[in-house]
Amino acid sequence: MKKLFFKSLGVLFLLAAACACNSDEPGGPSIFDDNDQEEKSEFDLWLERHYVEPYNVNFEYRMPDRETHFNYWVAPPPLDKSIEIAKLIKFVLLDGMAELMSEQEDPLLLARTYFPRLLFLVGSYEIDGTGKVVLASAENGIQINLLGVKFFDRTTDCEQITGTMIHEFAHILDGNRAVPIEYDLITKDGYIGDQYTNAPSDYLENGFLSNYARSTPAEDIAVMVAALVGNDAAWWESTLNSIQSAEARAQIEKKRDILIAWLQDEFDIDVYRWHDIYVDRTSRVHEIDWDNLED
Repeated sequence: MKKLFFKSLGVLFLLAAACACNSDEPGGPSIFDDNDQEEKSEFDLWLERHYVEPYNVNFEYRMPDRETHFNYWVAPPPLDKSIEIAKLIKFVLLDGMAELMSEQEDPLLLARTYFPRLLFLVGSYEIDGTGKVVLASAENGIQINLLGVKFFDRTTDCEQITGTMIHEFAHILDGNRAVPIEYDLITKDGYIGDQYTNAPSDYLENGFLSNYARSTPAEDIAVMVAALVGNDAAWWESTLNSIQSAEARAQIEKKRDILIAWLQDEFDIDVYRWHDIYVDRTSRVHEIDWDNLED
């Protein structure tokens, strides 16, 4: 009886396999159902032209559940805000990097190599139990999450978005070609982890540009890189002159020198030129055609 039962099952499996093979013959009907694929919108086609094709970057604005953190209540971003942020990042950062590397054989290579493979937009912010608001995050060197998109105002918030992106991009560069360990040792006793949220505002006198920079060496590096790209010589002079501790000033200057050399040696990035391009482009965001998706 058992032998007959197993033989019957074997026949059924063979019949099922034959049917499956017959249904997938060349020219026959596909075994995959494409009916659930969404038709590409005008914005999707624009993203293909400006993100996917030149840089192999996926710009995810529909916020699939698989990419969100389930311990936060989050909401998807509005379409119009997603378009504005996509246009902003392209104009200031991607086009800016191409301009920065314009003398290279392939000006797009820097962004194509190190820019995150996925930009993931979330409408709301993530706020934890301590009240800390997460503006953005970088994951595994391939993804940057931008939060609070529904609150974006292109007349006031452009530099917050682009500065945040540079901060997160610095994490990716550091993850690919690490900053020399010497950097971590300059203020090794000054890193305080999550306690930075309750620290007094004496970070400059401890050799840091912000309290957040005191959380970890990685965050310190990202804060410094964003400051190098976003601030001019006058800002640096004013900031350094405000520090009373000669030791703390020397620490910040040493960190700055290490990062300038690291960017040049590892990525062929002239940070002073990048700063000039960044400032120029952030001053011209009014030139962006925010509504045109036909370019």
